[in-house]
Formats: sequence, C-alpha cells, structure tokens
Amino acid sequence: MKDYTFMDDWNDEEVVKFKEEGIEQQEAFGDKALYETFKFDERPQLVAKGDSWFDYLPGTDLIDCLRKHHGYSIKNYSEAGDTLENMVYGTKYKRGSFETTEPTISKVLRKIEQLKPKIFLFSGGGNDIAGDEFGSYLNHSYTYLNPLRHEYIEYMINSVFRKCCMDLIKKVSDTSQGTHIVMHGYGHTFPNGEGVSFFGFSFAGPWLRPALTAKRILDESEQMQAVEVMIDTYNEMLKKLDEDNPKFHYVDLRSIIDPYKDWTNELHLKNSAYARAADKINDVILQIG
Repeated sequence: MKDYTFMDDWNDEEVVKFKEEGIEQQEAFGDKALYETFKFDERPQLVAKGDSWFDYLPGTDLIDCLRKHHGYSIKNYSEAGDTLENMVYGTKYKRGSFETTEPTISKVLRKIEQLKPKIFLFSGGGNDIAGDEFGSYLNHSYTYLNPLRHEYIEYMINSVFRKCCMDLIKKVSDTSQGTHIVMHGYGHTFPNGEGVSFFGFSFAGPWLRPALTAKRILDESEQMQAVEVMIDTYNEMLKKLDEDNPKFHYVDLRSIIDPYKDWTNELHLKNSAYARAADKINDVILQIG
C-alpha cells in the first residue's frame, strides 16, 4: 500500500492545485505527447455520479485521485450532499410552482448511452443515513429501548436502498449492456462532532453526533456501535448485490479506513485516505478489464 500521508500536509491552495491539475490532465486525453508527459497508459473514459466522496471542495476526493494518480478521464456528474433517492429517481422540484425538474440521472444515462463506458462509478447512500435522517434510525435513551431501531434499519437498507441500487443497475444495463457499475460502501467513522471547514469557514455538518446527543446516546462506545451497525448493514447489502449481479462491483473500504485516524470530519476522509481508497477502486476497475 502506497504512503500518501504527505497529502495531509497540503494547505487549501495546494489542494486546489491538485484538483485543477487532474482536470487539466483529463483534458489532455487524446494528445499523444501529453500522454507521454503524464506517463499514464491510455485508459477509457469513465462516467461518475455521486455525493461528496466524488465532489469534495475543501479537500481531495475519489474522483480527483482516480484522475491524478491513475490517469482516468472521468465525466463527473456528482454533487456534494446528494442522496441515493435523488440520484436514482429524482426528488427536486421548483419552489412555488412545484414543477418537477429533470433528474440528473437522465443526463447521466444519456452520456452513458453516448460513450458506452466500460465503467460507471457510483457513490451514494451516506446522505440518506447521516444528517437530519440519522435521528430516525435511533431510539431515545430514556425509552430504555435498544439505541438502534433495527427493524427500521433493516427495512430502509435492505428494502428501500437495495431497490434504489437494483433500479440503478437496470437503468444502466438498459442503456449500455456492456457497462459495469463500481460502487463503494464508505467506512467506519467516529462521531466526533466535526464538520466541514474551508479557508477558515465552517459551512456543513456535523452529521452524526447531533442526532446521537439529541437522543441522549452519550456513551462513546454506544455511539461508535450505532454508526458501525449502519455502515456494516449497508456494506453487507452492497456485497449481496455484487454476488447477484455480474455487472455490479462493490468495493469494501472498511479494512483500509481507520475510524480515528483517517477522517478530517465525520463524513469525509483525509487526502491520504481518499488516495488509498482510490487505489482499491482502481484495482477493481483493472480486474474488470
């Protein structure tokens, strides 16, 4: 495993430069001289849709690292904060008129139809669990019930989220039969109450500890267990989808992400951890061929 810890010492300007270089490098695809400069083998263009793990402004993200470290050209439709439900079906509408807007998945599928990419990268589910949603999975400690609403977790992840993923698989397959989907399941995190800061300003999060505190789940071990159960249940669902669908490939990142050392806040990894995660995703892509 490569050592990317030097990336964690980057300031905001260095992060921005890394992102810009990845985009510039991508624009060089098709230019033989520039290929030799970047010393990457020519690889097919990929299409991506996801949340902040594919679109993280304050730091690097998986798309940045796949572009810069592995030489992929990626048409990225990701948006920080996006939900699984919105990405697969569309939930947005115009305020006032209540007119529904075209879901981004329509644009994504048109691009997949045009490019017929070997790989479609997908990142989703985190925002359907964390943030305002997280409290719905928890019981208040004063009820003396189990801190987790296990039946609700089972229903949401293994029925609702699974149906979203199955419908996504079908949509992609109907559009381009040769396209494989590669999707990760996040990793174990510590609900420390840290949110997102950029250039000294805090503007998002935290997403886990507020709900735990509101439900008076204050013991650190209980907090960790609650988050672990959610993540593990989600990963197991994705693993089963992988086993049942030859064109769907799940990447388990839990073993390479340390819940105490690899996070810059409750939902986002340090630069070095994103780079290691991108390496593992790249390994899966190369195995697909």
